[in-house]
Order: sequence, then structure tokens, then C-alpha cells
Amino acid sequence: MKRNLSLMIKPSSSKCNLKCKYCFYHSISDARDIKDYGFLQEDTLKIIIQKASIYCNGGNCVIGFQGGEPLLIGLNFYKKLIEYVNEFRNETTFSFSLQTNGTLITYEWAKFFKENNFLIGVSIDGNKDIHNLNRLTTKNEETFNKAMRGIKLLQKYNVNFNILTVVTSTLCKKIESTYNFFKKNNFRYLQFIPCLEPLENINLSLSEFSITKDEYKNFLIKLFDLWYKDAVNNNYISIRMFDNILGLFFSQDYEACDMKGICSCQHIIEGDGSVYPCDFYTYETYKIGNILADSFDDIHMNNTAINFLKNSTNINIKCKNCKYLSICRNGCRRHRENQDNNLNYFCEAYYDFYSYSLDKFNDLSIRLKSNRIFN
Repeated sequence: MKRNLSLMIKPSSSKCNLKCKYCFYHSISDARDIKDYGFLQEDTLKIIIQKASIYCNGGNCVIGFQGGEPLLIGLNFYKKLIEYVNEFRNETTFSFSLQTNGTLITYEWAKFFKENNFLIGVSIDGNKDIHNLNRLTTKNEETFNKAMRGIKLLQKYNVNFNILTVVTSTLCKKIESTYNFFKKNNFRYLQFIPCLEPLENINLSLSEFSITKDEYKNFLIKLFDLWYKDAVNNNYISIRMFDNILGLFFSQDYEACDMKGICSCQHIIEGDGSVYPCDFYTYETYKIGNILADSFDDIHMNNTAINFLKNSTNINIKCKNCKYLSICRNGCRRHRENQDNNLNYFCEAYYDFYSYSLDKFNDLSIRLKSNRIFN
């Protein structure tokens, strides 16, 4: 039987050449008994590919690499990846993505990414001034120029890439200039994620870069207006959240995990082979197995994994009675943590945003269906 599988591998564990002020993974590693699990060994990578091929049995396996900084492990690791895939493919189709801060990209990396069809995500928070506020090296050095140099290499080698931006309080005030900066540089595939307080912050006292509900609401509406104006003028910019919502009007379900409302096992694999259900929950208490000892079927039957997925189905009574439940679905479980009655922290922001935007999403879908925008 053919089956599909999605994996996220952390080959460098929590190692990074940057120390971004808002980094959620840095806060997770600080809270763990073991901060860094070390580089993933090639023998472990070989076992991952072998077990993934057996599990999928001719289906599709999507593998993402993240960190820390996944380029720190070196290019030879990824060359071994391709070697093992070719050895164990078993008619299974493999596809790869990698999320990087962009500062370590060289022409060798770019050439490899192109030759092996990697989709690259690069973390850029906007123009130089905004980006360098929080995205600094471990030596407190600015990183914007190095990240942009990496992107230019990706563009030179025609590597498919998108931009990942963390929405901070500062960015909420600068969204128009940030959006225009991305357009100016021909960055046409964008993803925005709200800055998160660590799970350990049970009181949710906001840091200087975290955002309030009102800030996020205003951010979403302003960004939507900019996006919608371009879309109806035949200049479509892909923004992942908006693409997903628009897809509903074409009878497509959400592809973004954080929008589905119910968790699925994301198979986060740490440097020692430990497996976790979600990138936001790579704490020891959420461990669901180790790829060196367990099959993917074993991992799926793990009680911690089963309970993690089951707990994500709990819906607040307010959500059950909300007219936007089918759209919002109570959002990402991570945004419900430490909240009264499991209510999403951004509930009010989403409600106001959907009230403002859904008619225009519908209008845009009609235009697209009738080819009034794209031929």
C-alpha cells in the first residue's frame, strides 16, 4: 500500500550562527535537559531514508530541513542524502525543502539546490533596518547584507525560494514599506508568522518584539489590502495564509498545518534521532520515539503521539458557536497554549480580519475563475 509521509529533520540540532532575539527554538533548547543533540550522523540519515522508503512504499515523502541552521552541517551531508534516496527509493517520490537564515549560502550550495530541486525558505524580516533589529549573529553582528547576498545567489542559479518573515511589533508598524521592499526585490512568495512567546511564559507577558491582538489584526488587514490591490491588478503576490484562504473558494482544503485546526504528526527528527510531533514541541516530555529504534508505524502508535493529536481537537465553546469556525478552525494549537479555556490568543484578531476580508476573497475567486485577472 502506498502511503505519504512528511518529515522535518534538524541536522544541526539547535546549533546556529545567529542568535535572533525572538528565536522560539533557542528558548526551547534552553528549557530542555539537553540543549543541543549534536549533528545528525550520516548513518542516522541513511536509516531515516530507508525507513521512510519502506513506510511510503511508492508514495510521496516530503522532507524539510530546519534548525538551528541546517547549512552548518555542511554540503557533504546533503550529497549523502541524495545518494541514500537513490539507493532506497523503492519507487517512493522524495521532495526536499530547507529553511535557512541565508548567510551561509555559496554558489556551491545554490548549484546543489538547483540540481536537486530543493525549495529554499530564507528568513528575511524586511529591509535592512527592520531585519537587523533582531536577526544578529552570536557576536551581535548585523546579518542583512549576508542574507541578501545568499538570496542573490539563489536567484542567479534559478533556485525556487520563498521568504519567511516573523511578525514583530515593529514590523506591524512597517508593513507597507516591508511589502514594497519584497516586491521591489521580486520576492513573490511570502510567509508571515506571528512572533511567539515561549511556552514557559505562562503569564504571556509580552516582550518588546511580541505583538498584541490588535496589532496582529491591523497587520493582517493592512497586508490584505496591499495584496488584494495587487491581485486585482494582475500582479499576484503569493502570501501563504491568503493563498490558503483563497483556496477554500476553489474547494481546496488548507495545506498549511497551522490553519487546519487539528494537528497531524510532523515527525520532527533531532540530531540524536529523537522524534517529536511538532516543531513547537521539541521538549523531552513530547518525545514520541527514536528513528534508530522505531518504525514510523511504531511512532504513530506511541501514546504520547496519539494524545498530542487528540488534545488538538479540543474546541472552545465560543469557537463552536462562531460563524467563522469553518474558516478559522480555532487556529494553531500553539496559539492556544496558556490561554483560558483553550481559546486562540489571536481569536479577536482573526474574527475581525475574516469579517473584513472574506467578501473580497470571494470576489477575487470569481475574478480568477472567469480569467479576468490571469489568462
